Amino acid sequence: MLIDDLPCHILYHFCKYLSFIDIINTSQTCKRLYILIEKDDYFWMLLIKNNFGPKLYQRYVYEIFQNRKNSDYALYHTEKDKRKFEKRLRKHEPKNVCNFWLLNMLDCKDNSDGYIAYNSIVKQKSHPRTNDINMSLTIEEFIEYYLNKTKTLTKKDLSQISLYKLIYFYLIESKRLLGVDMFGIYIRCSKDHFSCTNSITENQEYDSSSSTGRCVRLYSDFTCYQAGIKGKFKSILPGVYEIICRIKLDKNDEYLAYFNQECCKDDSVKELMGCYFYALADHGLDCERNHETLNYDWFESNYILHGNTNWFNETMGKIKIFELSDIYFGFTIKREYRYRNILFDYIELNIVD
Repeated sequence: MLIDDLPCHILYHFCKYLSFIDIINTSQTCKRLYILIEKDDYFWMLLIKNNFGPKLYQRYVYEIFQNRKNSDYALYHTEKDKRKFEKRLRKHEPKNVCNFWLLNMLDCKDNSDGYIAYNSIVKQKSHPRTNDINMSLTIEEFIEYYLNKTKTLTKKDLSQISLYKLIYFYLIESKRLLGVDMFGIYIRCSKDHFSCTNSITENQEYDSSSSTGRCVRLYSDFTCYQAGIKGKFKSILPGVYEIICRIKLDKNDEYLAYFNQECCKDDSVKELMGCYFYALADHGLDCERNHETLNYDWFESNYILHGNTNWFNETMGKIKIFELSDIYFGFTIKREYRYRNILFDYIELNIVD
């Protein structure tokens, strides 16, 4: 039997087991498969439904493009709101922009975008202006997203590609940032912001078992209350995302003597260590894991389970995005006296229902 004799539903069934690259390669084998894969919207819609389920299919094929855009008023993003939040930011002394962990994480030294997003979320939670905020995206915004992402494609090129093929590619592509590509957070700053030490590079080291052979070691400095890393995912589409960090735990024997010395002074030091994770979206909500869950017990139980040689995935929570957004995030560790360390490989966003 020739491939031209096979009904479409058999070819659809065959292709749903192939990777994205294999599908593209298959489309180049004959004219019929090329037309089926490159020119048939239904093919890509079916792949989305088969691979991601009916709920995500409904959201990304229909809902986000049909939902009406949220008003700036509902999201606390009016010009009046922004001026109010910026005025509040200017009340902080320049040095406090680095000394306050949240302001440091949101890059408030460089611009006020993150601070505006944070205050908008706080207001949405405490005084919602509406209970009806939708996930929405225009086709123009989606095309602009790909133009900014690829740089090599033109609007004409994108107009010849199935919209649902672009959606499928977005859903399967990795949304990951490596620890070595993030920035260090050091909660200290000289007077009036001169010679600011927050530009110091985080502690990178080689680790053959990490995803790229390098990772970041996190611990708080003697002269620093806490330290960590921060980063930003750019241009994330509306949806619900699970935030996962790939980490490894270590007990640094080099500082064991210092740690024991501090424990002798105050026995409570032994169980004081804690971590904190926070993420927020420009046009969405936030996600938080604090020291009540990322604490001494969390560290010790995972150290027993994984040791100091095995990486594991730690789920930080879920974040909801209403419109095309950047996601700011930061991870910090404190009060562990350099003894209990966390090695950070990467942070990843996974689309969920």
